[in-house]
Amino acid sequence: MKRLVLTLVAGAFGSLLVLPLANAQDYQDMSNDASQIHQDQRDIHHDKRDEQRDLEHGNLGAAAHEQADINRDRANENATKEDLSNDAAQHDDDWARHHHDDND
Repeated sequence: MKRLVLTLVAGAFGSLLVLPLANAQDYQDMSNDASQIHQDQRDIHHDKRDEQRDLEHGNLGAAAHEQADINRDRANENATKEDLSNDAAQHDDDWARHHHDDND
């Protein structure tokens, strides 16, 4: 019986130690996603300027290349936004579950 109690206490203590590390990793992942979204937005802005310049100079091939870059960056941005949204929802679910368990 004493061994069972010690095992349960050690398991509970170990869980408390791991929880902050998991939260830190979640926050780092969300921070990386947010940074990537900002980078994609900067790239899109830059590519739009380049596309406009190419169109003004009649360089349709280069403008088409810039438009392809814009489309790629938008797709990357949307995928990263979805990942960030999923990460945030999962974090909220984990937080709610953890705090709900505390109230029981």
